[in-house]
Amino acid sequence: MSPRLNRFIRYPWRPWQGVPASTRSATRGFLIALSGSLLTLGLLAWDLRERMSTVPSDASRPTAEHGFSLALALVVTVATITIVLLFYLRFRALARAELRDLADLDAAGETLRALLGTVSHGVILTDLEGRIRLFNPAAEILFGRLCEETLALPIEILIPDLRLSEAIESTRASPGLGSQVLHLSGVRADDRQFPMRLLTRSLTLDGEDFRLLIAEDMTDLERSEQRMEFLEQRDPLTGLQNRPTLERILGAVTPLRGKNPKHALCLIDIDRFKVINDTFGHAAGNKVLEQLGQIAKTKLGAATALARLSGDEIVALFVGDAASQAKELCEDLIRTTRNFLFTWQERSFDITLSIGLVVFDPARVSAVDALGQADIACRAAKQQGRDRIHIYGHRDAESIRHRGDLALLPVIGRALSDGRFRIMAQPIKPLSGNDQPIHYEILVRMQDEKGNAVVPDTFIPAAERHILMPTIDRWIVTHVFSHQSEQLAAWHKAVPDRFMLAINLSGTTLMDDGFTSYLKRQFAEYEIPYASICFEITETAAVADLRRARTFMQEMRALGTSFAVDDFGTGFASYAYLKFLPVDYLKIDGSFVRNLETDPVDRALVSSINHIGHVLGMKTIAEWAETPELIERLRAMGVDYAQGFGVGRPLRLEDLRLHRALRQDAAVQPRADALARAVVL
Repeated sequence: MSPRLNRFIRYPWRPWQGVPASTRSATRGFLIALSGSLLTLGLLAWDLRERMSTVPSDASRPTAEHGFSLALALVVTVATITIVLLFYLRFRALARAELRDLADLDAAGETLRALLGTVSHGVILTDLEGRIRLFNPAAEILFGRLCEETLALPIEILIPDLRLSEAIESTRASPGLGSQVLHLSGVRADDRQFPMRLLTRSLTLDGEDFRLLIAEDMTDLERSEQRMEFLEQRDPLTGLQNRPTLERILGAVTPLRGKNPKHALCLIDIDRFKVINDTFGHAAGNKVLEQLGQIAKTKLGAATALARLSGDEIVALFVGDAASQAKELCEDLIRTTRNFLFTWQERSFDITLSIGLVVFDPARVSAVDALGQADIACRAAKQQGRDRIHIYGHRDAESIRHRGDLALLPVIGRALSDGRFRIMAQPIKPLSGNDQPIHYEILVRMQDEKGNAVVPDTFIPAAERHILMPTIDRWIVTHVFSHQSEQLAAWHKAVPDRFMLAINLSGTTLMDDGFTSYLKRQFAEYEIPYASICFEITETAAVADLRRARTFMQEMRALGTSFAVDDFGTGFASYAYLKFLPVDYLKIDGSFVRNLETDPVDRALVSSINHIGHVLGMKTIAEWAETPELIERLRAMGVDYAQGFGVGRPLRLEDLRLHRALRQDAAVQPRADALARAVVL
């Protein structure tokens, strides 16, 4: 039955190619009845002939007897014809019904063949002895065998680990168990094994028990799971452990007992890696990281953990006795890298490394803190000339400064999250006429956990060195826009061609590719007029990446904002750079302004900067104007604006009111009064 069913599923059985069984039975019955009728007719004919033979030829036959025989023969003949006709009609009806059933069965077979052909899983039907009775096309592809090769074969040849008898017994013991799912290995025709998930259940067809197996290839799924597991623990570029894995390992580091309880941690950084990316492209930088990862695996094989921390930084952890080899292994890595010629698209270049090494006792210093010390040592190695290893020391003055940065970083982060930053606004007074509005520069102050003020010169450089200023600058922009949106709109309506607030942007913020789009979203969200905002960029930040600074300034200036170069004269810039930057205001550094009255050199520098600024079409702002006499001297020199304690001390942003920014003289009195009444804060 099962081989015929399998052949029927794979090869259609056309009903006109054979006579149905019921039709054959009807035919046999008809032939028997017809034979009986003919035999009866023959017997009557023989009897009539015998009767006629006994009568003398010249004797007269009885008319009645002769008529009876003829009538009997006629009845038998009619009965025979009737039987033949009835059997013919019955035969035709049975044949048509059988053909209809076969046509329906053939259609069902076509549907079943289509279903089994489109199913992506292998479908196998076995008898209770485990011999294969049905094998669909997906199973052929899965196991690499044709159906004809597998019919009647034991299923154990394809699935060696399958214990079909045990599955059958468990099903009999628990009839309500239903399907069973097993994870086994299958064997292909070339004897290669593959993982598979097998669903098995009992099936009854025409009173006969079978076992239905549905097989699913798990090779791709297992590869995906292995890939996901790899990505959870490894860096996909270098193959080294990733940062989360390293953090878990560092968190699990515990003190050791024995002669050498100390560990060693080194941080490896590629010198001038940004130059490689900018010159050859990021693909070349990735290739360098990949090759360096392979070299580090070879040279630092004694490390307990070897991970890519971020960017071009690699961290190695040496535990116990291996810690004593750390310095020697790192020096060998530096020599190997120095002598290794990196190539990219037929171009070659040299690579050097700076390594910071720290030896620590986990009983006194946590591994996480040791990582910060290794970072300090790595920075010290770079400042000492790169291509070297620097061992962290507590008396290292440079390390102490960086260590102070690291101690300050969490304070800055908590101050941001706890809202302990304060925004101040210091006035910028126009020196040419009394009808000009007063501008304000936004300043930021920070408080520690005890409420003590932290000097900006302390936390801002640390935040810039450790790339925290983009976060702080974003917080400042959002805070100012959300609290001053109405006043900025009113200001723009009264003074559409002047800015009200000047906001400082750090150099690291200018390097943030997403800052421009963020800034535009803030302007749109709070409906801030672009012309009411001026951005201040330090001279050093602008020159550090002149192309990027110019692109940012041009894009935002086209929308209506203005720009000022802050602290001009203290950096490395020259007057030539001002020709290429779309600057509206030039802020003269306070170190030149403070001693303007007594120092002729400072006076000459201020005069020169003011003159060049005016020639380039810029307005000039003098910082640190702390006395009325100094303000008058600046006015006499033609400086446009002054800023400092002599002009006004910084006030809280919450205390800033529109009437303080607009001058209250006759020229603007009606407009200012109207705005003051319109804006109630």
